Amino acid sequence: MNKFKIFADNLFAHEMLHFFAGIIMFFVLYRMFGLIDADHYLESLIANNFKFYKIFENPPHIYWQKLGRMTILFHSWELLVLIVILGRVFGQSALALAIVLPAILHYLIDIFIYRSFKKMPTFLYFLTYRLYCRFDIKKL
Repeated sequence: MNKFKIFADNLFAHEMLHFFAGIIMFFVLYRMFGLIDADHYLESLIANNFKFYKIFENPPHIYWQKLGRMTILFHSWELLVLIVILGRVFGQSALALAIVLPAILHYLIDIFIYRSFKKMPTFLYFLTYRLYCRFDIKKL
């Protein structure tokens, strides 16, 4: 048991444990389900008429094509602003930042990759832009 004492005494070791545990959990979840974004599950439910057993059958682009729409409701810059405001109002700024900062990184990576290789519009992660396009996958 003394072998693990370093994780209690050394902040760097403790944080590295969290970091690597998070990476391992990501790969476990990704391996099991193929994706980890909550809004993708929601769209899958809608595309499959709320048949829960079909949630993980197809990657997102398949049910986007099936629906002809791309809502991805939780992938929006506006939501991040709302989370920061609510965190401030309810005295949970640290929690809000813990949600918002990784999301910002996620969005920026997606925008860079998909803009570069799939010609995704820069504004796709604005819910107002998707709403303006009526979530139509052909316009997006």
